Amino acid sequence: MASTVSETRRQDEPRAPQPIGFGPISLPASDLAQSTRFFTEVLGGVLHKDDTRVRVQLGSFGIALGLQDGGATAPHREHPHYAFTVAAEEFRPLKARLEAFGVPTHEPWTRTGSSCTLMYFRDPAGNQFELFCPSGDTGIPLRIGARAGGDYVIPFPSLVYREVKDPKGEPPRIRAAGFNHMTLPSKDLGQSKRFLAEVFGGTVTIDHASHVTVVVGGAEIGNGGPLDGGWPAPDAEYPHYTLLVAPQDLIPLRDRLQSFGIPTGEIYTRNGKDASMYYRDPSGNLWELTCEQGFTGEMRRAPSAGGDYVTDLPALCYDRWNDPG
Repeated sequence: MASTVSETRRQDEPRAPQPIGFGPISLPASDLAQSTRFFTEVLGGVLHKDDTRVRVQLGSFGIALGLQDGGATAPHREHPHYAFTVAAEEFRPLKARLEAFGVPTHEPWTRTGSSCTLMYFRDPAGNQFELFCPSGDTGIPLRIGARAGGDYVIPFPSLVYREVKDPKGEPPRIRAAGFNHMTLPSKDLGQSKRFLAEVFGGTVTIDHASHVTVVVGGAEIGNGGPLDGGWPAPDAEYPHYTLLVAPQDLIPLRDRLQSFGIPTGEIYTRNGKDASMYYRDPSGNLWELTCEQGFTGEMRRAPSAGGDYVTDLPALCYDRWNDPG
């Protein structure tokens, strides 16, 4: 059942500032060359490099890469994962393109009563992605997932690999483009829902016993659970996720997070123009608020901007917060 934060907010309470967009998904890369090749050569992304990180744009899907051993989706887990929207006629060619470069895939599947076609795959570092076809005939026989009433168990460990291969022959000329959603692990779905809805004014669009989706900054943010792991280690910077905010809203949103008892890092800049701040959701997933330009408040400088500020990531972990539920 869909609901909105306005159902639980007092009518006379001032509307809190809200994110204005969804920034790049920042993922760990154990080998930057392999990951870059995967996102550009295999998936057809456009590479952007600056002094702070490597970034790839795949249509509306922005991915930033940071060198880090570990931190990707564990071999046996489904979450976190990040989904591309795929048209029905593109699903089979894109699956074939992945396989031509040695990227393991599995049998496409669906849920009972659903018209979606789904399939997972990974980058060389182990970050998990999904081809998500919302409707239409892909021409591929579909299995019914075990958790969706069928007998198909997705072989997650078989999707792990380390290197992109040189294709034999000419792979189908098709590229992945378009962010659909991401699904993060959640310790407590109720808390995850309230965090995104109450703190950031998100709209709840799916509210099931094992899955909650909240739209924040125009992005569908799913939470799967309740689970016993899958979020990053306390000292790991990747993966993390970015909400874009207006310059005048960065400090009010920081103060709002702190009013809920949520630790935050200091506001800092990576390049002298942007302003960012790290925090975590109640499950431990790492997030940042970012103003891309125009922030005039005080901020620290990261080493990439000529300073020495590094966020104390373990200090952002917490067990309790001022949960409005």
